[in-house]
Amino acid sequence: MDLYVLRHGKAEERTSTVKSDSKRALTEAGTKDIQCISKSIKGMNIKFDYIISSPLLRAKQTAEIVLSYVKSKKHSTVFWSELKPESNQKEIFKKLSALKPNSVVLLVGHEPVLSDLIGTIISPGNDVSISLRKGGFAHVQCFARDSTMIGTLRSIMMPRHLKKMRS
Repeated sequence: MDLYVLRHGKAEERTSTVKSDSKRALTEAGTKDIQCISKSIKGMNIKFDYIISSPLLRAKQTAEIVLSYVKSKKHSTVFWSELKPESNQKEIFKKLSALKPNSVVLLVGHEPVLSDLIGTIISPGNDVSISLRKGGFAHVQCFARDSTMIGTLRSIMMPRHLKKMRS
């Protein structure tokens, strides 16, 4: 499986009007950043079988922006509650394992779930510290093994690198 991971863009802070973490939207700058990053992803010519997102608003918006730029065989975003910030990796691995082994998958979500997920895949049983910034993008080539996944980190790109790539 080719697993791509994208952290959502910059989101608004909690305020008296936006109290719920799940309802925090992308900021104008966050939206522009993700549009720019999406152009770079499009330039990589990746054809996703699945774009899977956390159901939280900022991740949904990020996934929808990406979908408007790139090709996905499903032509829509799938939402997994397992990608919420407080999620359990085993549940994510279980759902990923149910997909075809040769799938090309984009996960859109939050920290620390995404970095922890990458770290566990590339170094099972060890503490590997990865920090995926907002708009950060990673590629892990992996395969399922029992209730976990193992693989190799193929690339990790910071938002500033992705923005420089766009056409």
